[in-house]
Amino acid sequence: MNDILLELKEVDKSFGSFKAVDHLSFTVRRGEIFSLLGPNGAGKTTVIQLIAGTLEPDKGDIQIGGIPSRSNRSLNKRVGVCSQELQLWPLLTCEEQLHFVGDLNRMDRQWIKQRTAMLLESVGLADKRRVLAKNLSGGMQRRLHIILSVLHDPELIILDEPEAGLDPQSRVLVRDFITSLSCSSAVLLTTHNMDEAQRLSSRVAVMDRGRVLVCDTPAMLQQKIAPEETLEINYQEPVQRTAQLDSPEYTVQFNDTSICIRGDRLTAAVPRILSRLTSIYGNPLTFTLRQSTLEDVFIKLTGRCLRE
Repeated sequence: MNDILLELKEVDKSFGSFKAVDHLSFTVRRGEIFSLLGPNGAGKTTVIQLIAGTLEPDKGDIQIGGIPSRSNRSLNKRVGVCSQELQLWPLLTCEEQLHFVGDLNRMDRQWIKQRTAMLLESVGLADKRRVLAKNLSGGMQRRLHIILSVLHDPELIILDEPEAGLDPQSRVLVRDFITSLSCSSAVLLTTHNMDEAQRLSSRVAVMDRGRVLVCDTPAMLQQKIAPEETLEINYQEPVQRTAQLDSPEYTVQFNDTSICIRGDRLTAAVPRILSRLTSIYGNPLTFTLRQSTLEDVFIKLTGRCLRE
């Protein structure tokens, strides 16, 4: 059975002379969390609007479950979209919000009741079910907003910056909930948060200026594009620069009481480097080895940080 639920082929979208989406192609499979990672203005939200059908592509093809989205009358039942902007009714309780959306979509009342209880429990809002939306914290409102988009148990779930404005507790609950959704559905999320993409994603497409630059698992992107590792060693007293650490395998940077060493696949060389440092400066206070991140991948590809 074909496990591809969403497929975009050579999709273009322009607004006047500005090309927001440029020959975009990717697939999302059932059971995976697929992230579009890129800075603000990269075209991520436009992609969501194209998939959801609120915008029409100028060129290209979008298929959901093998059916062109333009002719897919069952699209609303198969897709759940959670926008970045909160869309709640301030004077309805959490429970009433979900019941109201269920009634609008003509769902079975008993099923709505059971689904509502399960979703509220999943995001830590069970004890807030009778609290008005306006009286919830920002993080709670975001969690409620997310579960409203999946009340109908869609096959494809699209989340636009789901962690925007979340407090640490809400972030953990939302990440756990998104992971649980991927067990039975395909999840597409957009983000400029590299930590969110790194922790959640089965695959990541790095997007910039309307194009997908690369697409792979986070680990493979780091290995292929940014294999560099960083070893930081800290001392109590300032350290003097020495040529004894020079090596073609890595670069060395001295900064007062710390030394920063960068190189590709540095892990194997760490024992040798620490032994040499100890013989020159004595035992360090601390040392840390950092792997590359998706932020490093983006910088390598574009020469810019994600937040620029």
